[in-house]
Amino acid sequence: MKSKKRVLYQMKLLKNNLESELFKVLKTAKEKLIIISPFMNLRITGKLVEIVNNYSIHCTVITRFERKAFIENSHSLDALRMLLSNGVEVLALQNLHSKIYLVDDQQCFAGSANFTTKGLTINHEILMHFDNQEVDQFNKYVKQLLVDIKQSGDWLITLAQIETEEQIVNSYKKHFKEDKRLNNSWGADINSPTSPDENSLVLSVSAGDTVHLIEKYLVHAHPFLLKGYIYKPTNYLTFRKAKGGEMDTIFTINKTFSLDMNNWEKEIEGINLTTTEKENLIKYILGRYRDFEFNKAPQYKFYLLRVLCELPNAPHPPANNPGGWIYTLKDLKESKDVVYTINKART
Repeated sequence: MKSKKRVLYQMKLLKNNLESELFKVLKTAKEKLIIISPFMNLRITGKLVEIVNNYSIHCTVITRFERKAFIENSHSLDALRMLLSNGVEVLALQNLHSKIYLVDDQQCFAGSANFTTKGLTINHEILMHFDNQEVDQFNKYVKQLLVDIKQSGDWLITLAQIETEEQIVNSYKKHFKEDKRLNNSWGADINSPTSPDENSLVLSVSAGDTVHLIEKYLVHAHPFLLKGYIYKPTNYLTFRKAKGGEMDTIFTINKTFSLDMNNWEKEIEGINLTTTEKENLIKYILGRYRDFEFNKAPQYKFYLLRVLCELPNAPHPPANNPGGWIYTLKDLKESKDVVYTINKART
């Protein structure tokens, strides 16, 4: 009896769940990854670095090194610093527009999506996934691109270069006055059926050492019904970072529920969650037990989140005191430095 051979598709068009679909394949890498993306951000880059470190993968990134993009926060110097600090080779290419993700020379994604939260979760983008002989064409293109870059000069980005660029960008931002006309955008928005009211209330909390878990798994939790943690209900959340309280992302609250932390594994089974939501929730809880335990109350309130938008100007309060504060969506989007809460969020 003849054995059946697996029939590989030549191309699969992806229009939804791009981040999940891309990382599902990136995690299968055995030897190497090549990421070609003009722009990158810290959250998505952190997920890549975790793969590189966990599986000892050789990774090369080709991206832009463009001051205007750094100033506008469409590209992240912090993401580039993270890559270099974890042994990733990063090359700079001017006028780069291609987005290609190669896995072990065996699988490839190509399309319109940058390696950012907007590109993979918010914008209307596509990726084409190839896992047949079609990948050879991308291998040839990428290999030739690497040869051309390296033969044209030393275009490896360094940590020293990033530090210098960061000083220039930060100095410029202090005096930068954005022309409001540049904010105009005309066209259909088919990603969200209804846009939130600009006066919608956004709850801002200081997330401390759990920020990296929130951004990675889109889950947040705090003690349930404990003084200081009873917040005014809102549909949106943002998190204040340490050392200044900068806020860079607004999240929509998809689901909320409480868990008894002595019996959380059993209680999760009784909650209506998708497979991805359940996996992310468990990973968040286990990660938090390692870094920042659930020791303030017997029960914790959990929030399952979705990225609504990024805040390119990183607004922050005059002083980053503890507690939950309320802002309007409009104020957070438009503020370029200090933003003032409309009132304390505790009730």
